[in-house]
Amino acid sequence: MKRTAFVLTFALVLATGAIAAPVELDRAAAAMSGMEASFTHRFTAKGFKNSQVESGSVVFGALPAMRWSYSKPEQKLFVFDGSNSWFYVPADKQVTQGRVTDARKRELPFLLLGDPAARDKHFVVKQQNRGGSVVTTLQPREKGSLVRTVTVTIAPSTHLIQRIEYTDRDGNHTSFDFSGYHRRAASAGTFSFSPPAGVQVIRAD
Repeated sequence: MKRTAFVLTFALVLATGAIAAPVELDRAAAAMSGMEASFTHRFTAKGFKNSQVESGSVVFGALPAMRWSYSKPEQKLFVFDGSNSWFYVPADKQVTQGRVTDARKRELPFLLLGDPAARDKHFVVKQQNRGGSVVTTLQPREKGSLVRTVTVTIAPSTHLIQRIEYTDRDGNHTSFDFSGYHRRAASAGTFSFSPPAGVQVIRAD
């Protein structure tokens, strides 16, 4: 799929050992800033057992600044600077540029990780210890939301996200697994994009 279902996501629980609401998510936002990691992205359409698998690396700035570089099975790039986004597919010689609006943040909850007020405005957030990890679930407050049942798994020793998975309103399932975190020096230019010569620019505002 050239237009990857890129909905990346991330918050009181009632069980024994519950942790105060979104504390671990806030720690994760701080811990991931200035880090790079490898990721594996799996998309499973409703009613299917086999998943579409893609992989690459991601650089995190002060969230929501991120740069997702897909390398397999095809090259593509997602860049977010906090206000703008770019989606570039070299094989198509095309880049789609858009604004990171409040509505888009609700569809890409990863963009809310560094914004607790907005996160709690749009999602009901619960958190608990499970199997040596901190597991956070987010349920959208709006019934018509694109995203359903987001689960974020965080390593408590490092506060780094290990896995994000969610189901959308059509029943499709998406997951991102992260590994190999390491420090990565990044400038403001890392989180912006200038289209190469000859590339068509499509504005999605």
